[in-house]
Amino acid sequence: MIRPATPADMERVLAIWLKASLQAHDFIEPAFWEGKLEDMRTHYLPSADVRVYERDGTVLGFCALQENVLAALFVDPEAQGQGIGTALLCEARRLAGGHLELSVYQRNRDAVAFYQRHGFCQIDLRTDMRAGHVELVMLDGGEPPQGKSAAVDEEDAALLGGH
Repeated sequence: MIRPATPADMERVLAIWLKASLQAHDFIEPAFWEGKLEDMRTHYLPSADVRVYERDGTVLGFCALQENVLAALFVDPEAQGQGIGTALLCEARRLAGGHLELSVYQRNRDAVAFYQRHGFCQIDLRTDMRAGHVELVMLDGGEPPQGKSAAVDEEDAALLGGH
């Protein structure tokens, strides 16, 4: 079941974010992610529309939207490969009305492949100055928008969306 996140979900969502971030981004020092945990709790997640995937009373994944930007999509590493990410992506698409953008670290090959399989195409490259790594900016099918990418602060999107 996918539902809006509640304050009671915060600790589980943070645990998934940290565990999945450490696994998916082994090219970034763990201290970077650990140092961002409080920012996630107090700034980034509260500023987003967060949905959780729950099964048998346990949150197994979540996505966070900021307008039409998929700022985060993380699944507990122990629950990956079960269609949870795809279900969360479908929910994000529904909420965004079909015009979804995201950024993902170029070196996170599994996530890049996941989004490509689901119809996303690269529209831009940028460097996350805090982590020092290149991100792909991807758009959900359709024509790339003219000019600058969607209006989410790049730092917010990069921290949440390291996918």
